[in-house]
Amino acid sequence: MAFLRILIVEDDPMVARVLRHLMHQLGYEVAATLDTAEEAEARFDELQPDLLLLDIRLGGPTDGIELARRLLERRSLPLVFLTSDKERSTFERALATGPLAFLLKPFDEETVVRAVEVAVAQFARQQDANTGLLPDGVALVPGALYVRDNNRLQKIVYDDLLWLEADGSHVHLHTPGRKHTIKVSLRELESRLPAYRFQRIRRDTMVQVACIDNLDLAAATVWVRGVELPFGRTYRDDLLARLNRVG
Repeated sequence: MAFLRILIVEDDPMVARVLRHLMHQLGYEVAATLDTAEEAEARFDELQPDLLLLDIRLGGPTDGIELARRLLERRSLPLVFLTSDKERSTFERALATGPLAFLLKPFDEETVVRAVEVAVAQFARQQDANTGLLPDGVALVPGALYVRDNNRLQKIVYDDLLWLEADGSHVHLHTPGRKHTIKVSLRELESRLPAYRFQRIRRDTMVQVACIDNLDLAAATVWVRGVELPFGRTYRDDLLARLNRVG
């Protein structure tokens, strides 16, 4: 299962240990816990985090604010600043980098949960028209969506989204080995997912076209990663056209 991957940069060893422990408790993956901006810059591309959690005041020539600016120039992603600094000038400098949440020391599990969720939600809102927030706390970001799983966010990359199945006011998201259920209409989800990837095969079912293994016209079924799914006759021509374009 893929959960949010977080890079922590904090030079207080005790605070870093507490943060790492909290993130693991919540079920998130900690890409690394680093104590200098220089190491974070050097390892950023290798670690590929989904979210940055940076202490504003880091030891050394580069503080957390400057580190955030440099990293976000390389790749856009959610940013949470960790701080106990109440100086207005520091706050204004931090705001200029576009943080999506602040986590104030001392913190507890609930404030960490909220800071992470706010940052991901705000990041989703800032992206293009096909991303953003959906009902039930679902956040769409480029190439993936986040769904709630108990008290955490689970990341589902589009490559793993095999098919989607409407069930009343809910949609079941089928991924390899797991089904996730969210409270949103299939129509709304379809309007936000990249159209080139997904295709309706029934009124209540969409599939990822690239994941179709084969199609049986006589039986009116498609096989998606070993699972047989019926398709509606009215969707036959559109489905064939999509498969021909892929081929």
